[in-house]
Amino acid sequence: MPSLKPVKKENLSHKVYTEIRNALIDGQYEPGERLIISDLAKEMDVSITPVREAIFRLISEQGLEMQAATAVYVPYVDSEKLREIQQIRFHLEGMGAAEAAHHITRKQLDHLKALQKEFLANTASDPKRASHLNRKFHFALLEAAKKPVLRTTVEAFWVITGPILKVFHIKTAGIDYKQDQHRHEAVLDALEARDPQAAAKAIQDDIAWGGKIMIDWLVKREQESQAQEPEVSHARR
Repeated sequence: MPSLKPVKKENLSHKVYTEIRNALIDGQYEPGERLIISDLAKEMDVSITPVREAIFRLISEQGLEMQAATAVYVPYVDSEKLREIQQIRFHLEGMGAAEAAHHITRKQLDHLKALQKEFLANTASDPKRASHLNRKFHFALLEAAKKPVLRTTVEAFWVITGPILKVFHIKTAGIDYKQDQHRHEAVLDALEARDPQAAAKAIQDDIAWGGKIMIDWLVKREQESQAQEPEVSHARR
């Protein structure tokens, strides 16, 4: 009989991977933030090995990047890459919302409404919490679609964009949403009406709105960075 130790080790590595991956998706880390493997191991009360394995797996998925032998960072996403990801999300999550309109249960719809209520209560005061609740809303919608391959595919893009979504929620903090102003409300109305086309359009409007704010911010940041480069080069001469 084979030893169970490799299975346990693999399970531990997967749990660590899932924990860090979810933190990236939730926007718990910021772009450019350095992750120290030993600190992560201490925080999760595990050895360094499963953390290292999880980190390298996330690097291969573009959720993290290694800039030196031991320097692991949350990557910055440039405007072009974010634009491409938003276009993919636009179509895939639109399809998911349409499917959800067909399959969603009363319990799932009530859960989405509760998430949205809590999200609105945190947008102005707690961007980190709002980012987490926004992710939960989108993923609960995908769960209701009953398309597991679609959900897994979309999750991979959220791993990359989660940190920049946190920046988005920080930048939009202070907006006093009325319930009929936030785009998630249109999603809920469409689901209540079992209208797949309206559900797809509503979530796509939400993705397009948030994407434009984030892309505009990134473009401005990139332009400012480019404008500073000649000054730095001139100063070095």
